[in-house]
Amino acid sequence: MASDLDKNQIMKNFNITMKYFKEIYAYIWCDICQEILSVPIDRNTIAEKLDTGLYMHSYFHTNPLYDPEDPEDNSNNPHTSLIYIDKNHDVRGVRSFFGREMSSDEIKKGSRIPIVIKAIPKMVLQLGMVSQEEFNILKLCDGNNSIENVAEIEKIEEFKLEKIILKLRKKGLINLITRG
Repeated sequence: MASDLDKNQIMKNFNITMKYFKEIYAYIWCDICQEILSVPIDRNTIAEKLDTGLYMHSYFHTNPLYDPEDPEDNSNNPHTSLIYIDKNHDVRGVRSFFGREMSSDEIKKGSRIPIVIKAIPKMVLQLGMVSQEEFNILKLCDGNNSIENVAEIEKIEEFKLEKIILKLRKKGLINLITRG
């Protein structure tokens, strides 16, 4: 029988979408609820905000199925699942955290966190100054994702991501900090 840790790791890769005419349904695994959630998202909203190659949908909720008898089940507290959706309307990753904003506690001590240090207009992509992959990575470098998170969401190996981040650092677009 699989342990809870194994189950969580398996479910972390579960995220799928069902695509309909006006909206999609993202079926995501929420680490806090320990449940699969169905999240409707308007296609037009995605199209309007997808100019950067990756749309981030914030889903604020509580778990209506929480166990009030379990003192360790705090999934009834309001929390957010941040859903990363690509141009094909596929879920690339999900991060869940308590509240509406991710706190620094969500990132482990010692994690390396890439942060964009200049505003990056879409024009840099259109002019060929950065590739689509680099542009997607820049979108994820908002101070809330460690290198491991970015690699997981972008579905690339960490050593390849390290090379891209080094290139972006040399261009003066990213800074890399270590959480103390």
